[in-house]
Amino acid sequence: MEGGARLAETAHALGFEGKPGCAAFHLPATPNARGVAEAWAAAADEDELEREGIGLLVVSGDEAASDPGVRAMAEKADRVVAITMFPSLATGWADLVLPATASLEREGTSMNLEGRVQRLRRAVTPPVPEELAWLAKLASRFDAELSPHPAVVFEELSERIYGGLELSTLGERAPLPARAPYVTPAPAPETPAPQGDAQADHFVGTLRLLRYRPLFSGHHVERVPELQFQRPEREVGLSAADADRRGIGSGDLVSLRSNGTSVELHARIDRRLVEGVARVAEEHAGDLHLDVEVVRA
Repeated sequence: MEGGARLAETAHALGFEGKPGCAAFHLPATPNARGVAEAWAAAADEDELEREGIGLLVVSGDEAASDPGVRAMAEKADRVVAITMFPSLATGWADLVLPATASLEREGTSMNLEGRVQRLRRAVTPPVPEELAWLAKLASRFDAELSPHPAVVFEELSERIYGGLELSTLGERAPLPARAPYVTPAPAPETPAPQGDAQADHFVGTLRLLRYRPLFSGHHVERVPELQFQRPEREVGLSAADADRRGIGSGDLVSLRSNGTSVELHARIDRRLVEGVARVAEEHAGDLHLDVEVVRA
């Protein structure tokens, strides 16, 4: 969201705000993130009542189980059911953990980064029932209707999101969300130089943390030994200018610090990077905040 705010601020300064044909479109970090967000929005439009708590929270998928926002919702729920391929993601806060299926083990659809819906075909028969079939049986016990067939569920969502456009039409037309007015952002607080520390004399300011996710990433890659070669190196990308100011060379062990959190990575000088950013893979960034101090370890 920070990148979108910067883009909106730049467009405002250049006079593009409200100009016909000019708009900014947020590109999700993961392929199906836009579809999930629109499905949640469609569900929220139907019921806008504010509730104090959650009776039963069903968390489906490894991405959802590892999301801090979902875990915060779980704290407010009376009961939590997690459906995940890796039980370790939810055993600490879920009341019941059920086995999940991978994308190649079920039929369904996925929305790519362009907003185009793509059909998924089953390649392997799963050893357990599909999540949607199990959720449909659970819903029936609460007198709620939920089809166990992905195509039916998708048609219902497309009716509420796109006004009933068919799957083939959605593949050719990717409607963009409505424009939002520009809001002047609050100025970011300045980070003071450390006091009473040996590093204070060499403090040259903080860098903006740029998190990224490789094309092949996620819990499947992290936990399957045969896919370890797909994992990114434990390194931080720095521009040549930022590295020179800090006396850092390629391969040096550096410490990234922010608000009491510290991560040690090896530096890699990337001459394609602009100044002022530190590029780190999502799985190695940990709990680092947006502004980080980078010093030699």
